[in-house]
Amino acid sequence: MSPVKPSRSDLLKLRIPPNQNIRLRYSVPESGLVEFQIQADHPVRTYIVRKRGLELFDEGNVKFKYYGGFPDARRRQHQTVSLPFEGPWYLLIINDDEDESVTVFYDVSY
Repeated sequence: MSPVKPSRSDLLKLRIPPNQNIRLRYSVPESGLVEFQIQADHPVRTYIVRKRGLELFDEGNVKFKYYGGFPDARRRQHQTVSLPFEGPWYLLIINDDEDESVTVFYDVSY
């Protein structure tokens, strides 16, 4: 039996202004496995980071440790990652477009 792909109505929705980002905080589950998917109306970049990676990003660093995501912007993203640590993690979603907001439908599951 193949997995059922959620429709947009099953996903959470958010809007990211031009040249801005959203960071969603989660806790690593006991298994360490997390899955996320994104459907956006134009390409976005994503990173799975810990707090220090987020701080480095906020400081303007282009090099920081990340554990998953899509550094090359894409409209559709789906990934399952095994996180090798405990505690909080962040899904960083970045809208690099300087003129247009982006609507993002997303889901994160364990």
